[in-house]
Amino acid sequence: MINKLLTWYKENGRHELPWRKTRNPYKVLVSELMLQQTQVPRVIPKYKAFLKQFPTLKKLAQAERADVLRAWQGLGYNSRAARFHALAKAITKLPETREELLQLPGIGPYTAGAIMIFAHNKPAASVDVNVERVIKRLCWKQTQQPSKQEVEQKALELIQASNNPHDWHSMLMDFGSTICKRTPSCLKCPVRSQCKSKGKRADETTKKQPKFKGSTRYYRGQLLKKLLEKPLEEKDITKEEKEALRALIKEKLVTKQASVYHIH
Repeated sequence: MINKLLTWYKENGRHELPWRKTRNPYKVLVSELMLQQTQVPRVIPKYKAFLKQFPTLKKLAQAERADVLRAWQGLGYNSRAARFHALAKAITKLPETREELLQLPGIGPYTAGAIMIFAHNKPAASVDVNVERVIKRLCWKQTQQPSKQEVEQKALELIQASNNPHDWHSMLMDFGSTICKRTPSCLKCPVRSQCKSKGKRADETTKKQPKFKGSTRYYRGQLLKKLLEKPLEEKDITKEEKEALRALIKEKLVTKQASVYHIH
């Protein structure tokens, strides 16, 4: 199964993605933070522009927070950019072990594993919802319900057996977005005869995504965009933006001086 999937990746993988062409830990981290809950086509131009403006961890640390947030605009989850900027100020180099990476603020198990895989080509468990879906379908029958720990252990066993962590994990991501999607294309699957669940699992549900426009997240982005242009007074903030403002203050992205709101 492993060899068939790696062959599929060699022939069908998205090798042209810019972050697939680097082993630089900082650039890998930029891509991983941007790709979380954001579609690839939107990330590509932002990734290139961000690295042009902040080509190294040191350059990012030297930047003003407002400049970092401006560069991040359009990706959403601006607190992620703020935490990344704070991280850059706190260290001079990214650690080279998963254990040390996990000690850093803002880096969880998935991101730490991804850095080990893509920057160092070392096996690690790095399981997001898409990777979890693929592995559970391939390795467990329809009615079996493995625990999170069992899925992570299986992910680690498979990536170790592949002898090529970088390409194996890249394959999982591409395979999950093109073949083993929420609604799978089983007839195109190169390992359908070996798939334990045959593309269906009893524990899979399809959740309807809430509308983005009109959500608190939407108004956060709108408000932050205005604040990056100039400080705002209370009268400049709409009723719909008030909840978003409270969240931005709580996350220390925005501060109030006298009666004027600024980027922190």
